[in-house]
Amino acid sequence: METNNVTSLKAQTGSPAVAFQTSKPERTAYGVYFFGQSIIYMLLLNFHQIFLTDQGITAAAVATIFLVAKIWDAVNDPIFGVIIDRSKPKRGKFLPWIRWSIIPIAITTVLIFAMPASISLEMKIVWAMIAYLLWDLTYTLTDAPIFALTTAMTENIQERTVIISIGRVGGMIGTITIALGVPLLYPKIGWLATALAISVIGVIAKYPVTNLAQERVLSRKENAPSLGDIWKYLKGNKYLLIFYASMVVYSLTNTVLTLTPYFAVNNLGNPQAATTLLGITILPMLLLAAFTPALTKRFGKFNLYVFSIIFFIVFSVVIYFVGYENYPLFMLILVLRNLGAALTGILTFMFTPDCVEYGTFKTGERAEGITFSLQTFATKLMNGLSAAIALAGLAYFGFVEGAGAIQTPETLKGIWMMYSIFPVIGALLALPLLRMFKLRDDNVQVMAQANNGEITREEAFQLLPEEFHFKQI
Repeated sequence: METNNVTSLKAQTGSPAVAFQTSKPERTAYGVYFFGQSIIYMLLLNFHQIFLTDQGITAAAVATIFLVAKIWDAVNDPIFGVIIDRSKPKRGKFLPWIRWSIIPIAITTVLIFAMPASISLEMKIVWAMIAYLLWDLTYTLTDAPIFALTTAMTENIQERTVIISIGRVGGMIGTITIALGVPLLYPKIGWLATALAISVIGVIAKYPVTNLAQERVLSRKENAPSLGDIWKYLKGNKYLLIFYASMVVYSLTNTVLTLTPYFAVNNLGNPQAATTLLGITILPMLLLAAFTPALTKRFGKFNLYVFSIIFFIVFSVVIYFVGYENYPLFMLILVLRNLGAALTGILTFMFTPDCVEYGTFKTGERAEGITFSLQTFATKLMNGLSAAIALAGLAYFGFVEGAGAIQTPETLKGIWMMYSIFPVIGALLALPLLRMFKLRDDNVQVMAQANNGEITREEAFQLLPEEFHFKQI
């Protein structure tokens, strides 16, 4: 009888026809939320440093502000993860936090761009620091719970992939909207009005998921995890640590998004080219996101992820040696390089739910809060540090701040190097780390069934490789 059970389980975990637990409106609302999330996040990621340097703040000072924010993240992100896992709101584990965060992130976004032009440079730096730290905190409140929500919406691993893909599509539409719209909007109405309009749209887009989404998969453990339990969980979840270490290393030297506006203005001599370059950087993500569920089912997330990094490395080297004097050829190679970067970006956040299941299976603690807070921390860390490295690089190569400033040939060469081949360093260093990541989709599905009580651990061991045969620590 036990053999028959295991056989049926193999059929179940390998079947592409497992029924979805979520509704179409639910999944759509999830994607719309990420549209609202993305327009706010990408406004900061792509244009915050430009706003600050246009205000006369040096690139070195901006880099320092970003670094201080990452130190702040190291404190507040894990604490918030523990708070999520220990709290017991009446209307769900994650949805209440999502509801509470929508207005604060909009307010702090507007605050960043409300800096008075008449105040002294010192006061501008203080304003920028305080406003960004507040924004950074509210972003944690809005980001970690929405990603963790996927683990509560369904236990079906393929369905989670679909939901996250829909979220990425919504996010990419938001990213393209910002890339195309902001360069046209802020010269006409100013930074503050632009930030206010984007924040209002973001609030409207985020609210539907709070009413339509349902938390179906809940932790079966009655007692909230202690700080000791959280530490035990992190120590036991080696694949979570390995994956995010590789992700941060990969992203540290990926200075493309930060430098795109500077490259367009100074190297190409055309500020409007930034819109085209950002569009070419982002559009492949939107196109690939629609095919991601089918591609992951055919090739597996991990294989696709490694392939996308290698693809990005190859065409980064090619574009560096080809240069940008032949503009059509440069754009063609840029599109190819961005296909690799796009696929990497889409797949990255699909591994966190897998690490939740692995950590639960190994430690007995279902710590979605701390897991997705680590994801939020890693995301902000890699974007903040890569931006800081890019700005420090600009300072090193003698970049002159201020609208209309003339750059030296050495500065232009430095911008091109950091835009084209510099990202290869982090990508190459990430590959050895990824060789240690052994978690695969079929393993995760079995673990999810065991974690939810559908099968016993003994039955799960019959379906899993020996490296996953361990007692809960």
